[in-house]
Amino acid sequence: KLRHAPKQSGGVMIGVARTVQLPRPNDFLAVLSALTELSAGDVLVVNTGGSTRAVAGSLFTTEATRRGVNGIVVDGPIRDVAELECFAYSTKITPYAGTVQHVGEGVDVSSVQCAGVTVNPGDIIFGDSDGVLCGSVDTFSACLHDAEHIVAAEQRLIEGMKVGNSLHSMTNFDEHFAARKEGRESSLTFKDLRTVKFTGIDSVEVS
Repeated sequence: KLRHAPKQSGGVMIGVARTVQLPRPNDFLAVLSALTELSAGDVLVVNTGGSTRAVAGSLFTTEATRRGVNGIVVDGPIRDVAELECFAYSTKITPYAGTVQHVGEGVDVSSVQCAGVTVNPGDIIFGDSDGVLCGSVDTFSACLHDAEHIVAAEQRLIEGMKVGNSLHSMTNFDEHFAARKEGRESSLTFKDLRTVKFTGIDSVEVS
């Protein structure tokens, strides 16, 4: 599970994946070397090979910010989480720093595993306070319309609840619950998904 460093709460990280595989656990020389090759808009994604010591902290993220790097995502530990200057996600946190002795093979040599997900060089990385999404440009392009549709529909539901309508009344909850209780196939859906109307709110086309 990726942890979101608290300093960036409320913001959004978007960038292009640059991948690094550490040659040995607990040694972050390859991460420091990768930093010299990063450009504005990049997101560094690191597999630490099971490290128990931090491979990035406040010094790394301050330099990354100076270079315009959008963030770092680490399968392994980071440190200094209250002082990080760019977006940072990691599977672990520790106060103990690693060593700097093993060079590694460089940036974008291969895909890496990060929190159980395969990340390829050039993938798009999106992160917010909920977590991190990773995918190709084609994958994000294919999902974007549906994602915008869902966000718009959910916003209308929130507006409906703020003027007194219950969430259950704006969905097929009763029918769905009854169907599942009887073992019948069913899906929970919003009512009037295309044009959602609530008391005191003009209708809006959301698809």
